Amino acid sequence: MTFQIQNFLEKYYSKDEPIILACSAGPDSMFLLYKILETGYKNNLVVCYFNHKTRIETEDEENFLEELCKKENIAFETASCDFAKIQKLYPSKSFEELAREKRYQFFDAICNIYKTNKVLTAHHLDDKIETFFFNLVRWTKLTGLINMSEKSWGILRPLLNLEKKEILAYLDENNLKYFIDSSNLESIYSRNNLRNNIIPKFEEINSNYKQNINNLTSYFEELKEHLDKEIEEFLTEQWILIFNSKKYKINTLEIYGYFYISDFNKKSSFFQKELIKHIFYVSNNNSTIWLSEANIWDILKFINWKNNKTIKEIKNLKMRKENEIIVF
Repeated sequence: MTFQIQNFLEKYYSKDEPIILACSAGPDSMFLLYKILETGYKNNLVVCYFNHKTRIETEDEENFLEELCKKENIAFETASCDFAKIQKLYPSKSFEELAREKRYQFFDAICNIYKTNKVLTAHHLDDKIETFFFNLVRWTKLTGLINMSEKSWGILRPLLNLEKKEILAYLDENNLKYFIDSSNLESIYSRNNLRNNIIPKFEEINSNYKQNINNLTSYFEELKEHLDKEIEEFLTEQWILIFNSKKYKINTLEIYGYFYISDFNKKSSFFQKELIKHIFYVSNNNSTIWLSEANIWDILKFINWKNNKTIKEIKNLKMRKENEIIVF
């Protein structure tokens, strides 16, 4: 295996900066932990384990990690949650969704304690492909098909070019301990069913399918970067034009931006829809969840309605029509 974590850490971390590692004790995060222990960044490590307490094995996992961190003289942080109680409070949310929310709340808290803004996760190429298909069958935008990148806000993913089989081979060949989450083998969850029963069939069609999909998501990422640049240039131009016109008294502290309806309508249908997705994305904490194709068409109709001084709201997106312009 040619994987080197040292260069990745040097790229993103200063010499004394804490390295928050999200560790489940599974093969992926244990591989990443063992690799960091081999580097000069070992003493920067803060190993974080969130105990979901949904399996008997979680106590063994937590105890193992705690003992390992004591042996290596590195920091260990843990937290847990009563998911049975929480699911009663949020019946519309799946366990997977709630678990992810609570994990990341824990990581945010640890980042605040250690005064850093980055978390290392052990997502690998198989995870990236799995999420690609999962989002694809649920209908998604370009962001959902890209789904994972080396650096996304405060999340760093150094293993994205490694396959799961490479990780397992390294651990087994070097007799390194890890735990298997038995719930991952149960196909009652949609993602597990996709992972265990559907995606493996692509191997029968093309043994190189993982790398092909990885190349495709890289292409999508370049496409999105190009689109984002065009959208940002358009909105910046509109901001300057409308501000300099002095026709509208707008409290700029309360809004994200605005644009002339006439200039918006000069753009292609594709650009218009991408602009709406962008506005929704920034209005909803960098997420396009709950934005359907029907919502997009609804917003397009609203923009061109004859009625003035009207408002359109979807989740946290709020648009207001002021004569010739849209304010959001």
